[in-house]
Amino acid sequence: MVELLYLAHNRLEFTRETFGAMARNTDWSRVDRLHVYDDASTDGTRGYLREAVSELIVPTSFVEGKWGSSVSPLVDFIRSSKAEIVGKIDNDTMLPPGWLGRCLEVLDRSPELDLLGIEAFAKRGEPVGYLPARHIGGIGLFRRRAFTTTPSRNGTYSGFTEWQMRSPCKKGWIRPPLPVCLLDRVPFDPWKSLSERYIRSGVQRPWTPYDSSWSWLWEWWSQ
Repeated sequence: MVELLYLAHNRLEFTRETFGAMARNTDWSRVDRLHVYDDASTDGTRGYLREAVSELIVPTSFVEGKWGSSVSPLVDFIRSSKAEIVGKIDNDTMLPPGWLGRCLEVLDRSPELDLLGIEAFAKRGEPVGYLPARHIGGIGLFRRRAFTTTPSRNGTYSGFTEWQMRSPCKKGWIRPPLPVCLLDRVPFDPWKSLSERYIRSGVQRPWTPYDSSWSWLWEWWSQ
């Protein structure tokens, strides 16, 4: 069984889309508890999440706070959860059907792997497994044993990746890649315009948009 963290800070439109995809496309029979953290949202995101979690079939914890960091809620989640496998999803992450089963299959096949990244970095068509990496970004599934120490906050967004690069734990990207799509990198509207608005308001960092050749990441939901 797995415990999952869904972390949000404003970006209401992103939150509605990604939380809905997670609710539809997650095998909740394999999730012991969903922990939803809202970090001081002021644009309606907190109210939306408060109502949305009540409609799920999985036990849920809804934590409201003001951390100003993506690392601090993660550390709190790790300390409060009990499962041997935990996961972190951000409110820009579109999860495709079957994502959790695929991730758990890789972890079952690879008992040495501690942190599994779910963004698309491996090549398509490769056999089931993982592509070794120095770090796997901010989202994925993690074995609890990796956190003999915990990440430290470094500004608003940094800390987790730096901790991974110092840690001796085994890290890798899922192979073959999942069509996990990050809305803050989508190159078409309404998501492109929303990202520009979020960046201007200071609630999102600029990211390089996906190239059009990566359309397989979003074809499953954008039709």
